[in-house]
Amino acid sequence: MLLLLSIESNFSKCLVMGSTMKSQFFGLNFRGLNLKDVLTLSEEIKFIVTVNAEFVIEAHKDESFKGIVNDNISTLDGQIPFFFAKRKTDKIIDKISGSDLIFNVVKNASNKHKVFLLGDKPEHNAKAVEVAKSQYGCNCYGYSPEFEPFPFSMQTNKKICDEIEQVRPTYLFVAFGAKKQEFWIQEHLEFLEKTGVKWVVGCGGSISFLSGNVKRAPKIAQRVGLESVFRLLQEPKLFRFVRILKSFAFFKYVFK
Repeated sequence: MLLLLSIESNFSKCLVMGSTMKSQFFGLNFRGLNLKDVLTLSEEIKFIVTVNAEFVIEAHKDESFKGIVNDNISTLDGQIPFFFAKRKTDKIIDKISGSDLIFNVVKNASNKHKVFLLGDKPEHNAKAVEVAKSQYGCNCYGYSPEFEPFPFSMQTNKKICDEIEQVRPTYLFVAFGAKKQEFWIQEHLEFLEKTGVKWVVGCGGSISFLSGNVKRAPKIAQRVGLESVFRLLQEPKLFRFVRILKSFAFFKYVFK
């Protein structure tokens, strides 16, 4: 009888965990393979990490960052990682980027759930909040601190935390740039959970996409993995070109 109860209990846990069941690709753990599961709120805070080719490379260079990818709800972001992952599993999986998530949340979050946009340029942040409210009826707030290298000063961190605590949002989008945003979230995860945040993601340039100040790549460019090239053409900056060149190192992890 005890054995049957134990089996039933373990089976129930598996059903409840659902979205936290992990698969391995490129030597990393992925628990966010289904969009519906990723978006579903739970009792505990969800930290979403959208993993593109650059993240795969950085995770294998930086053990701390690899821990963030492996221990949270990581999704497949970027057409090239998604292309190879689909061919290594018989599961139905989704490509999930920060841009997919921000539009999905602002369109579908009920008014009882507040959304907070943190970071990006102040003018992009303010415009994105305006768009979320006026076009999608979203209960949205935002704040963009002055640029600082990471880790932030105590004053900057306090101001950020005060802004979040004042709103007490359910959803939090953090746009500080790759790795910087993930490390900041990881360091403040306990604070965010105590403040009532149920769902948080590092979203890169997604706030700029929502604001309309930066155009997202057309669907055809997304499908063939040219989103980074499209962004480079819009903002021809050296660091974007270097990131594209570095991303070719991803291929050595395809069969890891």
